[in-house]
Amino acid sequence: MAEGLGQVISWYICTVVACVFVAARLWIRVSKFGALTIEDAFIVLATGCLIGDLAIQQYMWNLGMADVGNASRQNFIHIMQMIVPGSVLYVSSLWAIKLSLVLFYKRLAARGSKLQIVYNVVLVLIAASWTMIFFDILFQCFPHDKRWSLDPDYQCDATSSNINYWLTILFNICSDVIIISLPITMVLKLQMKLKQKLGVMAIFALGFFVVIASIIRAYYSKRNETMLTCTVSMVETAVAIIATCLPPLRTVLLGHTSTNGTGSNYGRYELSSAGGNNRSRRAQQSHIATNIVGGTQTRGNDSEDELVKEAAGSVTSGSGSHGASSHSADKSGITVITTLQMHHGKGEEAARSARSDERYGNFA
Repeated sequence: MAEGLGQVISWYICTVVACVFVAARLWIRVSKFGALTIEDAFIVLATGCLIGDLAIQQYMWNLGMADVGNASRQNFIHIMQMIVPGSVLYVSSLWAIKLSLVLFYKRLAARGSKLQIVYNVVLVLIAASWTMIFFDILFQCFPHDKRWSLDPDYQCDATSSNINYWLTILFNICSDVIIISLPITMVLKLQMKLKQKLGVMAIFALGFFVVIASIIRAYYSKRNETMLTCTVSMVETAVAIIATCLPPLRTVLLGHTSTNGTGSNYGRYELSSAGGNNRSRRAQQSHIATNIVGGTQTRGNDSEDELVKEAAGSVTSGSGSHGASSHSADKSGITVITTLQMHHGKGEEAARSARSDERYGNFA
């Protein structure tokens, strides 16, 4: 068995699984909502970069990357030539995923809210950090033939390589932590069943696995263990794509968040006239219904648009639900509608009983 074959197989497994989740995401988008969004475009871009990275790593492995010390001079040059395009595809894939997630959260946040401003700032920072890393990859060792030069005076500067290393690691990990933390704070405020809330939080918390993978990759990259670095990179990117595809698949995984009502009968009173004859039995019944309605500016997106909303819903109480429903239709987010219906009030029963006793008192 060729050296590193098991890791190469894991590259393909990660890529295939990620592609399956992306295909499922796109199918749900098109079949349920009839259109794709810009977030889907970024996910497709990230998947394309992942596939391109797989092709580059396969090519490098064929040239002897698993044992680069024993590779021929020509193969070594070809391996070094793939470092720049491979690094660009890796960074572009991760940053496309970050953009997709932030755009998704921004679309769910209430218009004009502070979260909209926060996500706009995060989008700018993500775009700026990608641009900075992209140009650093291109020019931190330029001309590129310095990478395989045998001349000690014509080789890459070690300081520039360290700058690129720490720049990529810090921007990647810090942005991941920020992107993951923001929606979790909103989910904690959602009024939904504990099972659903834990499920939604688990979807977002899966992103912390990506952070761990980034740290592991940084460790192996620092030790110049190329095969392990490539393997962890594939796992990191694939898990990030899968985590991003889970919100649209929420309907399949957790089911629909429907409008639920709960009723309770309490304070039952039995009224009877003197003499033991049961002339009338009434009960005071109170029905309380609490409806939890989720949505965004675009209605009908049950699979993901109910996921993360500002917990700024309105609570309306009254004798009927019609007015409250009309009021909540103009609100985005979680709306709690409490309907209180009183059937056969106590005063009404007392009056009826008094009239009954006056009319039939002589026959009691």
